[in-house]
Amino acid sequence: MRWGAVLVLFLFAALIPPLAGLNENLNPDASSRFQIFLATSALVLALWAISYNLMLGYTGMVSFAHAAYYGVGAYTVALIFKRYHLPILVGLAAAPFAAAAVGVVTGLVAQRAVRLYFSLLTLAISQLLFSLAFTWYDFTGGDNGISVTVPDQLSDYTTLYYFTAAVVGVCLLLMFLLVRSPFGAALLSIRENRQRAAAIGINVKVYELAIYTIASLFAGVAGGLFMLYQQQAYPEMLYWTANAQPVVVSLLGGTGTFLGPAVGAFIYVVLDNAVSKQFPYQFDIILGAIVLGVVLAVPGGISDAPTVFLRLRERFHRGEKAEAAPAESAGEAIRMFDVRKALATDAIQAEEVHPGQTLLQIEHLSRRFGGLRAVEDVSLEVKQGDRHAIIGPNGAGKSTLFNLITGQLKPTSGAVKFDGRDITGKPPHVIARTGIGRAFQITTIFPKLTVRQNLQFAMLAHAGYTVRPFGLASRIFSAEAQELAEAVGLGAWAELPAGQLSHGDQRAIEIAISLALGSKLVLLDEPTAGMSAYETDKAMELVRRLATERHLTLLFCEHDMSVVFSTARTVTVMHQGRVLTEGTPEQIRHDPDVQKVYLGELEQEELGA
Repeated sequence: MRWGAVLVLFLFAALIPPLAGLNENLNPDASSRFQIFLATSALVLALWAISYNLMLGYTGMVSFAHAAYYGVGAYTVALIFKRYHLPILVGLAAAPFAAAAVGVVTGLVAQRAVRLYFSLLTLAISQLLFSLAFTWYDFTGGDNGISVTVPDQLSDYTTLYYFTAAVVGVCLLLMFLLVRSPFGAALLSIRENRQRAAAIGINVKVYELAIYTIASLFAGVAGGLFMLYQQQAYPEMLYWTANAQPVVVSLLGGTGTFLGPAVGAFIYVVLDNAVSKQFPYQFDIILGAIVLGVVLAVPGGISDAPTVFLRLRERFHRGEKAEAAPAESAGEAIRMFDVRKALATDAIQAEEVHPGQTLLQIEHLSRRFGGLRAVEDVSLEVKQGDRHAIIGPNGAGKSTLFNLITGQLKPTSGAVKFDGRDITGKPPHVIARTGIGRAFQITTIFPKLTVRQNLQFAMLAHAGYTVRPFGLASRIFSAEAQELAEAVGLGAWAELPAGQLSHGDQRAIEIAISLALGSKLVLLDEPTAGMSAYETDKAMELVRRLATERHLTLLFCEHDMSVVFSTARTVTVMHQGRVLTEGTPEQIRHDPDVQKVYLGELEQEELGA
């Protein structure tokens, strides 16, 4: 949302009590107290929904336990005030910490699963905490809950409204700073692509647990504020159906903007008040229909409606030109790198090779899946500055070997050493930090982030800045990311979402991400898969150029033999999970065993025989 809209929203919130009093003077039957009460509930719901959106909208985590931490916050305030007779503000201060403590413990349990199973575990956690509150009469009051009477200072609705608004405002500011920080950049990376996030050095599970706990903390604040204006805490707050409320509110307002759920909260409260009077038993049905319509018409939520309208108007005015722009940019980006004939096959093969020290050493590496031996007793060395290709028929174990090197899989036996350091079985984020970058067989980038952000976030992770919950991530390494985008021919499209570019240009982004990580070794898993002949030619020219200019060591597997023989200086042939032979491209080209098991399937002119 733009800053003007944000200012209008906050001014409107500040003027609600005076407007409610004015409405009472104009219409004596109206109740200003009830309107202020509704506004207070909208503020609390906004805080609760935005805290939930830290997981859903910014990290891509679908949790069904957020009501539990909301309820924990409410119960904390009620118990401290009524049972321990401490000031109610002490309870409100303790509520976020109690909710965060429960959040970190339950989050550790929920993280044992991912995606759908994670969501189901959180649902079970919410129901477990509800059952505890519902049956523990001696402590929580059981199904009766706990009722309190707030101090006189907070009994006035207007005073309570402004107090609530102040607390909500502080919480929103803290969350806003968090999502704009380098830590927030790590969350966006995880949302877009967990595998790529790990490959740039982000410990995905640690960051997910951190944001789960932080979201629980702010949910606890919202629950504490709920107790203040409702003056009660009851077990139904933790019931599993209550988890739908922040989800619906976030989708209604929009998960793609920070204040989108706040907009959804105010709309929800207004709808609840208006519809429930006329159709007291049909509110959920009507609300569900409205949310469904919003999601279908404006996937980004109501807060994104102006942006959608502007895009449609721009597309209408630009016509076919706008439709052709992404494809055109994709084609032009790769054309910017027509490298001179000096990088042609003959010139490359004529280069004098000076092998460096061993950079990657694989010793008797094996991986079995039950009775299947995907990789069996593989040993090889990759020299510094070399361009080392691994070839073999489908099922030879090439991709499995790459997964073992980069930590996607753990070996059954054997060792992997990189730059003198044992990295056998290390997690992907640890291996990425040692200086190994990777382009996956299926293009793996952050598609909804811009080209610049793809590179910028990789730099933030490499520098260790993503642990910082402060500072503006958009300003850190911005110039360096733009410069790197220029280096791979994508500078003119640095602000485009990466997913809009062609397949070839997305491959260039993957390589650029490895460069952004300062990688010493770059692994390319079938880098030209799915490319046209033209894209293949230009993409490999780019790879060779960057490898020469930046002194990169390449390890790649490829089925296109013209790519292998025009790029590699060393070739390893795998067959049935084992190393068959190794040598120069010329030696491999004429090896009879290789021709028998693999290259014999190709045309003689492709082999150059």
